[in-house]
Amino acid sequence: MLKLKFEKYHGLGNDFVIFDEKELEKNNIKDYSKLAEKVCHRRFGIGGDGILILKYVDEVPFMLYYNSDGSQAPMCGNGIRCFAYYLKNNSYVAEDKFTVKTIPGDMILDTYTDEKGTFFARVNMGKPVFNVKELINTDKDNFINEKITIDGEEIEISFIFMGTDHSMIFSDDLSKTDIEGTGKKIENFTELFPKKVNANFVEIKDRNNIKVTTWERGAGLTLACGTGATASAVLTAYLGKTDSKVNVEVPGGILVIEYPEHGKEAFMTGPSEKVAEGYYSYEGE
Repeated sequence: MLKLKFEKYHGLGNDFVIFDEKELEKNNIKDYSKLAEKVCHRRFGIGGDGILILKYVDEVPFMLYYNSDGSQAPMCGNGIRCFAYYLKNNSYVAEDKFTVKTIPGDMILDTYTDEKGTFFARVNMGKPVFNVKELINTDKDNFINEKITIDGEEIEISFIFMGTDHSMIFSDDLSKTDIEGTGKKIENFTELFPKKVNANFVEIKDRNNIKVTTWERGAGLTLACGTGATASAVLTAYLGKTDSKVNVEVPGGILVIEYPEHGKEAFMTGPSEKVAEGYYSYEGE
């Protein structure tokens, strides 16, 4: 039985187990999908929404992300804040402002600790991609407030690529919305979304506040989704329904999203907390 050193963090309840790839290579572990499924099981593993793996590319930290079902995703907004805290806690980076590489590109983070000792990161999430013709099965350049039909139900939906694939569905009252049932259907609607998709349900409170609950591709219902909150805030600003800076209330807390101008970068600010560290017993491959 292998003993793998890990640390566990969460960002507003979105929780991740973090490994250093050197530890995995030392133990000849190559199947990260299998590892994620085992580690993230909430009864037989550590439990988590996904795993984050630290590797290096050109001497810069690179974040690999795998969902709890073993599928790989290009980016994770809450995950990158947890990853940043992990880097700082283990002295992999000394500066408060630094770069983390991800599959979609380089992410620049500004980190700080507030007066209560809580770690925060403001992340440059990059530019949202509205031109999605090459990403999903559509002839339209943009896919905003389009009507689709799933199992006889008509749904008005939008799609933006914000580091990963995100769909948004507006609701007048999230408490009366069947997020799990509809979320599952949208996630698996591969006729339109060939790689599956995250489904964000959005309720606009006023011009400075929105509520978002996300059914995540590969993880299900989570307490927070950073890229989903960002995509949702970008969409509401683009449609003129909110201002350029909004508080996004997710089930786990509050994220602050800034989208100063259409076509420019979006920014996400939120906390991260360390939960545990130890050694995971793994049967190996």
